[in-house]
Amino acid sequence: MSLDRPKAPEIEDLGRMPFDPVHAQMLEICESIRLGYSDGKILLVEHEPVFTAGRATPQAELSEKILPIERGGQITYHGPGQLVVYPILRLPIRDVRAWLRRLESFGVAICANFGLTALPSQDGTGVFVANKKVASIGVAIRHWINIHGIAINIDMDLTPFQEIRPCGLAPDIMSNLSSQAGRSISMAAAKAAVPEALTSLLA
Repeated sequence: MSLDRPKAPEIEDLGRMPFDPVHAQMLEICESIRLGYSDGKILLVEHEPVFTAGRATPQAELSEKILPIERGGQITYHGPGQLVVYPILRLPIRDVRAWLRRLESFGVAICANFGLTALPSQDGTGVFVANKKVASIGVAIRHWINIHGIAINIDMDLTPFQEIRPCGLAPDIMSNLSSQAGRSISMAAAKAAVPEALTSLLA
């Protein structure tokens, strides 16, 4: 069943911020959409270092340093050099799997902007370049409104991934766009690629 499509959602660049206040803002926007006060917003952020755990995380992998949250998926790391895109929007159609595929297509489009050939995962949870994971996806859906989104590794220190099993995978599978492109890609350049890539998400 089709829903109203988002109307030219605003993109807000939050810069570099801790996770908690951004999480609170996501929930506020979601509630505003539910009440009919907002068509939604797309948040761009570079988080301060944090480990978060989705609903599918095995209990044995949780610890005091890992923040449990409501998104799907398992443990991941957010930190400087990673662009996190949170599309807080009504789903274009009531199909969560199709929405995950759109998020993957968005990630693939970002990679293509920098000359990288990327492939979506088989389970709707990420984007790969040359068999290395460069983007992770995890969402929660409330009243057919999306919260959370996609984290794209642009030019970041990958060492913290060694402390976890990112999305249930071996940590050595993680990479970033700069490494795969063989050149430094700036956060500003990555953010500039977002508006065009959003056609893959919202079309």
